[in-house]
Amino acid sequence: MQNKHIIRLSFLGVFLSIIMNIILYREFMIENVILREISKNNKHLVQTYNDNIWSLSSEVVKKFRSKGYESMLSDKDFIAFAKATTNFFRVSDALKVQIFDFAGNEFFSSSDLNIDITESDTTSLYQYFVTKLDYIIFKDVIANDPLTRAFRGEYVNSLMPKAKVINSDNNIKMANIIVNYIPIIGANGAAEALFVIYTDATEPWNTIGQLERKVFGAFLIIFTVFFIIIMYNTRYAQLIINRQYQVNKLLEEAKQKAEMENIAKTQFLANVSHELRTPLNAIIGFSEIILSEQGKKLSEQQYIDYVYDIHDSGEHLLSVINDILDYSKATADKLKVDMIEVDINKMVTSSMRFVATRAAESKIILIEDTPQEHVIIKADKKRLKQALLNLLSNAVKFTPENGSVTLSVSKNTESKLVYIRVIDTGIGMAEQDIPKALSSFGQVDNKLNRRYEGTGLGLPLTKKLIELMNGKFEITSQEGKGTTVTVTFQYEDEL
Repeated sequence: MQNKHIIRLSFLGVFLSIIMNIILYREFMIENVILREISKNNKHLVQTYNDNIWSLSSEVVKKFRSKGYESMLSDKDFIAFAKATTNFFRVSDALKVQIFDFAGNEFFSSSDLNIDITESDTTSLYQYFVTKLDYIIFKDVIANDPLTRAFRGEYVNSLMPKAKVINSDNNIKMANIIVNYIPIIGANGAAEALFVIYTDATEPWNTIGQLERKVFGAFLIIFTVFFIIIMYNTRYAQLIINRQYQVNKLLEEAKQKAEMENIAKTQFLANVSHELRTPLNAIIGFSEIILSEQGKKLSEQQYIDYVYDIHDSGEHLLSVINDILDYSKATADKLKVDMIEVDINKMVTSSMRFVATRAAESKIILIEDTPQEHVIIKADKKRLKQALLNLLSNAVKFTPENGSVTLSVSKNTESKLVYIRVIDTGIGMAEQDIPKALSSFGQVDNKLNRRYEGTGLGLPLTKKLIELMNGKFEITSQEGKGTTVTVTFQYEDEL
């Protein structure tokens, strides 16, 4: 299912990539082909005009400079100059040509067209979105304050999608306009005149639009075909995976059944252990009393007490068997661990909460000491929690009333080590008794631990679990003062 979603997202990414590439192609063709070519032609047009008319009319330009535009309207030389200019631009492809004098006054216009180059309304929803898109992708090519820049001697090229072209009869035509601002620079380096040339680029613009629609349509058809094929194959593969999952599930159930049968055999063999005799004897003894003639003389409270004793012995027997099985697997290297990232802070909080009730009943104070930042290690989450609960249960078990049990976490940043410590103020044990406590079924003989039943597998099983997770297990204790168990793991800094 996850792979199917990944494939769908991949196709969506390809589809969006196609659209983006078409947009980029549109921008490249319009900006770098149409705009550049028209601007080049218009610049050449103005240069030709300068060489053949403007530069040869120096006397008219001088008069124009000294007298101004309005006073020259009746001057014969100026009229001849104006006619030559009109004839020159009449044969050009320009939609409109305007010439401004050095003071910024317009003194020539080749057409009476009114061209509104502000963003215009569109007639259809498609045109609306296309125009909006053009204004976005060509925003850097729409000149800002072009006249001022051109009078400073700059060649300014501006592109305007969907401008309004209004003729003398107030007929409106929507066109894609390219505007070139081309100054004529005099000998002193200043602009003598400014040419503003409007060119209708609608036809090549639309040609590119038609081409991109054809390309997009072809890509869309190919994309749709491939998408259908891939989705069909994905669906077929998903059906095969589902069937395989059902088969694997049946095999897993058969495997679990076989493992349970094997565990039952192992439990049967484990019953020979002397640690099982006490709960078995209790169950058998109390049940015989109830079944015997003597059982008929028992009071109701005695029956209830015997049933509770039988129940407690049965639970203890089950706990013994589980410990033996886990320890046997760990010793034979058959206990598998799944190493994943584990948040020690969360693990500590969860484990402390698990033993809180028993600690409260025994009037023992629980102390949690963890750093503010979360500590992450690689471990088996289930087995690590089992190990911590074994250590905490032992600490609570062997700590007298008004004592304390502390679970602390600390880091050694230089060595990249994490230390997890379980510290109690319990009865402790002598140094020579520690190996005995770590041996199978080993228990240190003292007056307090006889109040509780146990297999003696708590510490050795915990040590095995920690070592399977590549950790280090250490225990220090002092008789009458308490015990400290330190578990050490390696950690890596997060990137």
